[in-house]
Amino acid sequence: MKKTFAKISMISALVLALTACGAKEEANELSTETAVVTETAVAEATVAEQPAEEVQPEAANVGNIISLNFTSNDDLELVVGKRDITTHLVVEVIDKDSFAPSDVEFVSTNPEVATITFEKAARNGNLYFAIDAISAGEVEVYAVSADGLVESTHKKVTVLGR
Repeated sequence: MKKTFAKISMISALVLALTACGAKEEANELSTETAVVTETAVAEATVAEQPAEEVQPEAANVGNIISLNFTSNDDLELVVGKRDITTHLVVEVIDKDSFAPSDVEFVSTNPEVATITFEKAARNGNLYFAIDAISAGEVEVYAVSADGLVESTHKKVTVLGR
């Protein structure tokens, strides 16, 4: 605010000095130009001195699922034809009453090597799944919310041949 007042004072003093020197026509032209400059300077200074407004995130893009976490993120080694059911997915949600297991999708980056499928839901909302070894290779498996907003860490699965 002090800077704005100082700018206005200096410009006003300049206009008064030019008017007092006897060059009325030139002073009137300068006065008009100065008035425009003064208004612009005041507007710019006022905008510059105002605190920045907080940008509010849009309410959209907020789903019911807060996080998806495997109970173990350790890499897994399986032999072709074997199944692993030792881990489950902990699902943290905003509203438990509106959550359904179908709100989570299980994904394999290469279903020809290994698949991950939903098995059952526990009363506490945890989801049990199975990882099946199909053929030799490496793959990552993970869970993602059906709306695509939340994704678990990726779990590396190495499938060994027989």
